[in-house]
Amino acid sequence: MGRALSGPQSGVGLIEVMIAALILTVALMAVGMTMVQGVFAMYITQEQLVAKQKAREALESVFTARSTQNITFDQIRNAGAGGIFVDGYAPVRLMGNDGIANTADDGSEPIETVTFPGPDGLLGTGDDETRVLSDFERRIVISTVMLPNGIDPDPDVRRITVNVRFLVRGLWRTVTVSSFISRFA
Repeated sequence: MGRALSGPQSGVGLIEVMIAALILTVALMAVGMTMVQGVFAMYITQEQLVAKQKAREALESVFTARSTQNITFDQIRNAGAGGIFVDGYAPVRLMGNDGIANTADDGSEPIETVTFPGPDGLLGTGDDETRVLSDFERRIVISTVMLPNGIDPDPDVRRITVNVRFLVRGLWRTVTVSSFISRFA
């Protein structure tokens, strides 16, 4: 006959092992999700950087055209208000003959591309990555600035807002750059 156990039993029970395994599984999943979020954040940051650069580039093209007198101050308006800038969002294309972003002559130009360094980290080598900016759209909004009385528009100053939006996982994200432009260079 077997001996009877005397005293309390010791050791780890099956339920305790299952609970510990569950806790470890949740912890490992949390670590994995943190890594996924980090990689996703790096991707978003790169896209935001490209979008911000394209917004600044558009803003600079307007200032350059005004300063070189390629356009008059009265042309610095959206098309709906008698200006040269396309209303609404448009694909980020190469600038047309006028050298100004988001004008009517840009429609015949190809969509812009951006070249990134390849795995070797050097730009200008054979492994560089060229991406077409087909998921990027740009909008330039020219708005009136009011005089301090709040009633009359300032005839010599306008506000330029450039929005560049880009598509990430089916959601649009937007980068905005704005400035004021004066009639006087």
